[in-house]
Amino acid sequence: MGEVHLPDIKLKLWTAMREDLVRHIPELEETDILLCPICCRALKFEKFSLEHILPQQAVKHDPAVVREAIIKNERSGLGLLCSETLVVGGKPYANGCNSWKGRNFDGYLTDLLKPGLFPRRFSDAHIISFLVVGYLGLFRQFGYRVALTPGGLAVRNQFFNPRAFTKHLPITSQMVLRGEPHTEYKAETQAYWSDPVKVYVDGARGKATIVIRNYSVILSLSHDPTIPLATTLAYAPQKHVFRPDLRLAYQ
Repeated sequence: MGEVHLPDIKLKLWTAMREDLVRHIPELEETDILLCPICCRALKFEKFSLEHILPQQAVKHDPAVVREAIIKNERSGLGLLCSETLVVGGKPYANGCNSWKGRNFDGYLTDLLKPGLFPRRFSDAHIISFLVVGYLGLFRQFGYRVALTPGGLAVRNQFFNPRAFTKHLPITSQMVLRGEPHTEYKAETQAYWSDPVKVYVDGARGKATIVIRNYSVILSLSHDPTIPLATTLAYAPQKHVFRPDLRLAYQ
């Protein structure tokens, strides 16, 4: 099955992300901008591009029966990241967070997800690559309630430190658990192939377990994103109040 209507998918994602952003920052309703989920820059529609959460070069190694049954976009998962030039450490990087992810993480992800032997050297960069995927999966489910919090900022900062853990990243996030991968396509394994990132929130413990096929990582949460936010109450309990953190991740 082929990939179709990618421009329509981009517009659909943009519209949904705009609606979510305006719910949390009503002042942006009259604008035509969106905040990049990673760097948090305010940019217009043309400065964003579609991003495969799991890299295309990784899912192309899926068994033939899987590739025939489930389209690539579904196996990869799609999101929007900015494509505007970044300046990190005084150096410009073309095509923004989208290109940065491909340059720094997609090779490590492909290394871990393709069939065959487990990599002989499992580095911090492999773990950070999964953290990035986990964060994008968490954002896909809960939106800016994840991005614009101290917990989200810690992972967004880590995005721009692709080879070593930052001091703000909790120890619990500096590891990956691995199980045996599935190798067949059956009814009971359909979700394994079609849903690339699964999110399990433990609000009481302030963490989310992110399952990426046969791997899992833990991300810290500043608040429980499953708790509804108060939008009309004159007074809202502290746990229902959302105060967005608009700091840019790469500065």
